Parts: sequence; structure tokens; C-alpha cells
Amino acid sequence: MRYDNGAGPVTISTVAGVPGDFAVVSHLVVRGTQAEIGFALARASIDAYGSAPRPVKPVLGRARKRWFEANWPEHHERCRGMAAAFGVADDDPSLCVDELNGLPLPGGCSAVWCPPSPTAPATIVRNFDIHMSVIETEPAARVGQHLPALARPYVLEMHPDRGLSSVAITGNNLSGCLEGINEAGLCVVELADGQGDTIRPTTAPQAGLDEAQLPRFLLDRCHTAAQAREALHGAKHYTRYSTCHFLIADAYGDAFIWERERDNVEHIIDAQTAPLAITNHLLAQATAPAHDEQGSTYARLRHLARQLEHGEPDIERMHTALDSIRAEVATDGPSSTPTAVTLWRSAYRMSKSSMTARFLLGTQPRRRYSAPFTIALR
Repeated sequence: MRYDNGAGPVTISTVAGVPGDFAVVSHLVVRGTQAEIGFALARASIDAYGSAPRPVKPVLGRARKRWFEANWPEHHERCRGMAAAFGVADDDPSLCVDELNGLPLPGGCSAVWCPPSPTAPATIVRNFDIHMSVIETEPAARVGQHLPALARPYVLEMHPDRGLSSVAITGNNLSGCLEGINEAGLCVVELADGQGDTIRPTTAPQAGLDEAQLPRFLLDRCHTAAQAREALHGAKHYTRYSTCHFLIADAYGDAFIWERERDNVEHIIDAQTAPLAITNHLLAQATAPAHDEQGSTYARLRHLARQLEHGEPDIERMHTALDSIRAEVATDGPSSTPTAVTLWRSAYRMSKSSMTARFLLGTQPRRRYSAPFTIALR
């Protein structure tokens, strides 16, 4: 499908799945000014999720607009286009126009960064795990119908006339993303961090960055991991729906994990010369329980460490290690009906600014995956 965003065509195609599968994945490519990109994102979100502006208190609406304008001008301009798509004034402080999502829900995931070597570039490979109850298996949604979280993921390419191009997996939020890479080779991957019992989500927009906006903010603004560290320390953060931590790496072999605790205590765990793995607990306070179950976040992290500690890790070993802790294997065993699944596997090569992904389409009578597809930005 193609439509005009005011400057040129916007392309949407299906890259994985058909109605009745676990996921139907759309590839959305948008080019133009940031405002034109925002218009296209809002149009797509209206079609997929029935999105509409959300009322907010005017004092909060003004604070959000001013924070974006001063700290994230790319998003500020996209919001102007989103407002135009919704047919509202872009200076109306009583409406939040960047609410471009279906029903959100956190997932339990695993990811590994491997440093560059004489024979292989630096790489990130990740599993995105989600509970089966949030996956839509009925026919495709009608226009205006809200879907369960992650039923209609998007692979989103944005090519602004000014600024960094990027490709990201949005999950279900076209104003943010769950992971992605930009043309400079900066990669950001988001994972739940297990703090749901200690940090209460706002469930409403605030001024600053929520967990879905943080990856997009870095992809828009940063070329290197060093720039990302500084940008994160200088930004205002809040938890909208799910507490998360982030694996961030660049094309030069630098990588780190960003974590935030209650009272906005911030941590950076820098990569060294060994692979850096992350699952769903804070690494800054990595005290494993005495007895943790198979498939738990601590067990998955230990398994990844064991799989990659000997010899020179390469992308095949990374895939093998992550295959062995997929949600449907780790929580249920290979022969049972899974209660959770790895909805997608993605791999990033920072030196090529490329993403390769495949999506799970079904588990019965056997697991079916989409063919892997690759998008390279340079």
C-alpha cells in the first residue's frame, strides 16, 4: 500500500505472516521532513490501532512540548505532523498526539553483544519473548479496533531529510520503538528489568522520555556510545508501562548497559573485552537467588555466559546460545504447548548499520518462522 504524506509516497508492505498467524509484520518506509514523517506514522497508527489524541492537563502538555523542543527537536517536529494527521492544532496543550500504540505489555527477553574480532564485526543478537496471551491469532483487525499488544509489529524505516536514518522494530508503538539501529551504526535494544514491584508506572504521558521513547531518542540524536552515555545522563526519564534497561553499542566496538532504579539512580555497565549478555534483572545489583527456576532471568544469563566464555564467539554461536533459551524451550520444554514464545529474533551488525530479523508465525503442529530479512542503511 502507498499513500502520500504531503511530500512523496510512503510504502507499507507485509514482510511476515498472514491473518491467523501469531504476528503479521508490516514494513513501513517513510521519507521526508520530520513533520511529514510524523504525519505518516500517525496515519499508519490510526489504520492499525485506531489511535487518537489523548487528553492531558494543559500545564503538562506545555511542559512536554517545551521539553521536546529543547531536548529532542526531531520528535517535536514529528508531533507537528502527528497533530496534522489527527486534524488538531499542533499548539493545543490539552492533547497528547504522540500516543501511537496499541495496548502495551512488557516482555521477557535476552540479548548478547559480542565485541569485534580480527575475523568478525561487533554484533548484537536478541530474543524478544512474550506471553502467548497477548498475541492475536484471529483475522486481521478492522480499522479503529485496538489490538492486544504486539499483535501487529512494525519494522519501521525512517529517512528524514535532515538527521539520522534508522530502522527499528516498534512492536506496537509507532511513536517509539523496542530496538533498532541508525545509519551511524548506533544500536539500542530494550529489555524488561524486573523492577515492576518497586517502580510504579505512570500509565500516562509525562515530560521527558518513557521506555519506548528512549531508544528512538538515541537513534535520532547519537552517533556513538559515548554520545549516548552523555545524552542519557542529561535526559529526564520516567516509566510509562514497564521498567526496562537497555543494551547500547556503536560501530566502533564500544557498548554498555543503561539501567535506572527507583529515585532515578542511574547505572552504566561498560563492556570490556568479553561478550556482554543481558536478560531481565538489574545487572548493577546482580544477586541471584539461592534457587532459581529453569528459564528464569538469572538462569538464562548464566547459560549465555557459559555458552560464550570459551573460544572466540561468533554470530553462529550467539544464535545457538539464544536458541537454547527461547521462551518456548526455557519455560515449557520442546514438546509441550508453550505459554510464552520468542516472538522474534534480531541480529545487528553495527559496522554495516544492518538489522536481520525473523518472526515466529506459529507453534502447532510445529514451530514456523518467517524467512529472515535484512535491512542495511549503508
